Amino acid sequence: MANGIRAAEERDIPTLCEIWKVCFCDNEDYVRFFYRENLGRITTTVYEVDGKPVSMLHWFDAEFVNGAERRAAKYLYSGGSLPEYRKNGYYGALIKYVTDYADSSGCVLFGKPATQRLIPYYDKFGFIPDALFRVVSFPAGKKGPLEVRPVSPKEYNLMRNRAFGSFPHAEWPDSYMEFCFAENSFLGGKALVLGLDGSEHFLIGSPKDGTLTVSETDLSARQLERISGALCDLFGASFLRAYLPDRTCNEGEELVSSVVYNAPLNNTYVNLLLI
Repeated sequence: MANGIRAAEERDIPTLCEIWKVCFCDNEDYVRFFYRENLGRITTTVYEVDGKPVSMLHWFDAEFVNGAERRAAKYLYSGGSLPEYRKNGYYGALIKYVTDYADSSGCVLFGKPATQRLIPYYDKFGFIPDALFRVVSFPAGKKGPLEVRPVSPKEYNLMRNRAFGSFPHAEWPDSYMEFCFAENSFLGGKALVLGLDGSEHFLIGSPKDGTLTVSETDLSARQLERISGALCDLFGASFLRAYLPDRTCNEGEELVSSVVYNAPLNNTYVNLLLI
């Protein structure tokens, strides 16, 4: 590819790990897990200088769905550059490369900036803030019995597509869901179906430092609050923090959940499991 841009190869993994760790502060075990699971399954694009990747960007396949309308989409994830190569436009060149791809193919691009401060950066390339998360938090309440069972990635995907089908949302291939389950398990988490109020609901989350982070669920904030004690007990936590669609929740902290490119602004819930 021209201008130093090319597809990543297996030989690049040590350098990709170096870029990842300095950009996102994850440990070596997690980063190597990510590439072990994904390098041959997703698109990883790098900007190379003197034969060495100095900037990277990952693309996951998805679809934007609104009723009968479907648009191919790419989720942009974990992009960044080595500190000594920043301010040279290398990461910007990768973003321009994918926006050119979107312009020519008609697909949607979307991503979740690593911090809210980066939203203006993506605005320079034509990305626009779209949907919001509502983040709700509860201390562990009274413990009680809770009906739970494990769920497979395929069943989870079917349940979530039904749950979010009444409004614009992103759908993922089963292969992405398989990775999300593997990642969640790697982090000590669980994906479950819960019986509550005569219906089955899904939930995926993991504990860290005493807080259970629920990355996604179709439970309401009030339902989560009611069962917070049982959930925290199940996950070995004392506090619960959940990311909910603003389509279904009107309380809690507001966070931009996605920036989009080449997409109709329909407040599309992007179902980000990689929080």
